[in-house]
Amino acid sequence: MEGRVGSHLDPFKIQVFKMVMCPICKDKSFTVWKEGLYRVNRCENCGVAFLNPLPENPVRIYNEDYFRKWYIKYYAERSGYTGKLFSLVEKQAEARGKLLDVGCGAGILMEAVREKGWEACGQDVSPFAVEYCTNKGFKVYANPLPETDIPENSFDIITMFDVLAHLRDPLSYLLACRRLLKPGGCLAVKTPSHTPLLFNVARLFSFTGKSRVLLHVPAQIFHFDRKALACVNKAAGLKLLRIFEVPDFSFSADKGCFAGILECSGFGRSLVACYGKVI
Repeated sequence: MEGRVGSHLDPFKIQVFKMVMCPICKDKSFTVWKEGLYRVNRCENCGVAFLNPLPENPVRIYNEDYFRKWYIKYYAERSGYTGKLFSLVEKQAEARGKLLDVGCGAGILMEAVREKGWEACGQDVSPFAVEYCTNKGFKVYANPLPETDIPENSFDIITMFDVLAHLRDPLSYLLACRRLLKPGGCLAVKTPSHTPLLFNVARLFSFTGKSRVLLHVPAQIFHFDRKALACVNKAAGLKLLRIFEVPDFSFSADKGCFAGILECSGFGRSLVACYGKVI
């Protein structure tokens, strides 16, 4: 199909020449931002935004240098931040027991919850992350989550902190989480809050060639706001228990002269959605 998609509904939609279906709900989408070779579309139904086209091998960037630069270097600071964040979500589970951290990285969350009395294990596709956490004594599954042989109803809490947006197929991971979650358990998803207003701001600065930094492109494949997080659970057979906003972890408080504009648009904030299993 060719032509302008839905221009009568939103004056900010960008001209597109090929219909692109939403990877989550399979409805039609429209382009909301582009810069150079990068383009982001948003679904007209569920509100999820996504890179178009989807990258073929997004996991290649998660090597040893990535984890040492962004996580291990700030281990103590991230540990404090993560512990406080987990305290906000653990009360959603009916019992304290087993936890699976999807995309466990350097194991910061697993260490924090182990100190709280949880039995923690992880999953990650990065060979460095798997080895790093295994050397700390944690059980870590190295296959993509939908391909693991973990028994059903295994976990009281499953955490996906800053992971869902970086997956090429997030729905398959959510479906796997539903299978692995115990009845009465909780899936906690944290992801950057990328509102339509933030995309508007990024679009205004796209001429600089640096607006993709605001959207974490190309590392971030999917972009969620409250509406999108409240919709994806339906496709995965989950029920939304709670959704709230938290500040992102930051190792620098300096946002520059555009701090006010960025804060109003949601930059530097994340959403945490807690889901339960539909029985």
